[in-house]
Amino acid sequence: MSCLTPSRLVESTCVIDESLNSTSTNEKSATCLLQLTVEEPKSNEESEMKTKKFVLDLPPATLNTLLDGLTRIREQLSTVARK
Repeated sequence: MSCLTPSRLVESTCVIDESLNSTSTNEKSATCLLQLTVEEPKSNEESEMKTKKFVLDLPPATLNTLLDGLTRIREQLSTVARK
C-alpha cells in the first residue's frame, strides 16, 4: 500500500497589477497576480522533487470572495483555540 503525500507550498508571490480598465475611459482596475510554487511528492522512480508554478489572476470580486472565506476559517479556528 502506497502512502499519499500532499504537495508542499515552497514559495508564494503576490503583485497588485493596476492597469487601465478597457471598459471605461480613465477608470483603473486592480487585479492580484498570485504566483505559487508547489513541490510535488516524488514517486518511487524519481530521484528529484518536481516543482510546479501556478499563476492566479484574481479580479477584485474573486479576491473579496477568497478573503471572506479565509476570514470565516480564521474566526472558526480562533473559536476552537479559545475553548
